[in-house]
Amino acid sequence: MKLSIIIVNYRAWGFLRECLQSLVSDSDSGNWQLVVVDNFSNDGKLPGFRTDFPKVEFIEAGRNGGFAFGCNTGANVAKGDRLLFLNPDVIVQPGQVGKLLEVKDGLERPAILTATQVNGKGQAQKTWDIFPNLFTYLKSVKSLLRRVMPSRYPNPREKHGELMDCDWVSGAVFLLDRKDFDALGGWCEDYWLYSEDCDLCYLAHQSGMQVACTPDVTFLHHHGGASRQNRQITVLTKTEAIISKHVFNNRHRKGLLRFSNHLLIFLANVPELVFWTLLDALSLRRFKALSIRRSMLKQLLAYYYKVLKTRDWRSRQACESP
Repeated sequence: MKLSIIIVNYRAWGFLRECLQSLVSDSDSGNWQLVVVDNFSNDGKLPGFRTDFPKVEFIEAGRNGGFAFGCNTGANVAKGDRLLFLNPDVIVQPGQVGKLLEVKDGLERPAILTATQVNGKGQAQKTWDIFPNLFTYLKSVKSLLRRVMPSRYPNPREKHGELMDCDWVSGAVFLLDRKDFDALGGWCEDYWLYSEDCDLCYLAHQSGMQVACTPDVTFLHHHGGASRQNRQITVLTKTEAIISKHVFNNRHRKGLLRFSNHLLIFLANVPELVFWTLLDALSLRRFKALSIRRSMLKQLLAYYYKVLKTRDWRSRQACESP
């Protein structure tokens, strides 16, 4: 098998249908293994998809252990020499997967490769970035650094005409050889959502692999389509975006640097959430955006309490059953 395409789904059925239709209509799809891991959607819709897409292998996970958990579950049944991890809200135009494989063939050393991603309006989406550090947790500081030091802090939303070597690339479109995936140990399941792609790319750099984005291949990505389905999921995913930064820092930083990073992540998020929560109370909870931030603060404080109690920085969502 030339290629296994692995998609992790959680109740993103509308996007998933469009994604699978775009894949099975490609003339090269006969050489691909399509695997969908359903992370315990538990809403009765999976049997219908099995009927509608008989050539796709559907795996029903017993819990929603997160993106990394789902990716590893799919990789366990993958037969391809190469693995392409795709978000369910990614739409693939005919021939683009083949072009991505051709770019991979032309690279001189083992690599993780992604493609350019655009939204429905053709606007460039963030597909890569630098590894987080003490200077980049505050968005205002990061924006300033991109202006004054563009070579060190390039803007991932700007167009680049050549292959771009990156620190890390988005897990929404993530291609690598099976043997390299196994050598890296797969996805780290300490994360529930976000930063697991950054983590795997960090390990890839340590092993001497290239991490790159090609401008020659473009995928349509309805960014947030799978992670912003309703208020509850929005609160959870936005909170996990913060928690995942702590997980990455705890795994890859040590001593005073680790402590400083944890403190900065806290200061970059909690005071702001406290402010919006107070404003939510003053407005008598009439605004959805403010209530989301209030719920985020509640979940984040519960996470910090767990950390203080257990000294375990892992996401609780990643470790618990539904």
